[in-house]
Amino acid sequence: MKLSTSGDIHRLFLEEDKDTMITRNNVRRICLQSDIKCHLARNTILVDANDFISKINPYKINKHFYTIPRLRCINGCVKEWNKQRQKGERYIHADEIRAFLKNDQTVFKYKFGNRWIVNYDQLEPHLKKIGKTECPYWSEFYRRINANKVQSKKN
Repeated sequence: MKLSTSGDIHRLFLEEDKDTMITRNNVRRICLQSDIKCHLARNTILVDANDFISKINPYKINKHFYTIPRLRCINGCVKEWNKQRQKGERYIHADEIRAFLKNDQTVFKYKFGNRWIVNYDQLEPHLKKIGKTECPYWSEFYRRINANKVQSKKN
């Protein structure tokens, strides 16, 4: 059992991933909500770092060179996917990720205020599957645009 402060864990995530959503307060809340071993010592919270990492990354995903999972909000996931998508894969909409996460139990997600923090490494294989299907949000948008063009031509 390796005890670390919440600040140490925050800095550990920050070294590996400058866009991480993990802050000192998030570490404390995740510990309390996920039954991670932690001790209160004066003004600092000592967290079992190994237990914390195993709870956040239960499937031990190490597909990328990261040892720490990339935690993003949903909009961060969308930006990351759309920035690095491969040829033949379409853009992903944030509402598609929200709809997927409502029913999914395999991806780590954590509600922080009004935002969801998601493990992007666990979400990425699912995004590849979503990227191969047609998007209902974009097709609805294009349908509206074409309807507006047809109406404007009639006038």
